[in-house]
Amino acid sequence: MHDRKSLSLAAELRRNLRAEFPAVARLSVSDPDFMEAMLDYAARSQSSMVQAAALTLRSQLEGTGYLQTPSPAKAEPGEGAQGINRTAHKRRIYRGRVIEDPE
Repeated sequence: MHDRKSLSLAAELRRNLRAEFPAVARLSVSDPDFMEAMLDYAARSQSSMVQAAALTLRSQLEGTGYLQTPSPAKAEPGEGAQGINRTAHKRRIYRGRVIEDPE
């Protein structure tokens, strides 16, 4: 569950997004991916106020541990471009998290 500050930031972001994206009104706080959906809409927004609110919400969620920043992939020395492409196929980003694909 989310803390009070995250929910108030999400409510502010939702109010700001409603004019640009009417579908935001149908999102429910009880949905498991509510925060990710809000941040996704904010990323597509043209409003600088919305993007600032989303940045604040994202930093709050990362601080509480709900969102984790993906760590950059380390390339081994001596690998060519083919080695980089090979590691790119093993990793995907899903809902802001790096996921290793099983081979």
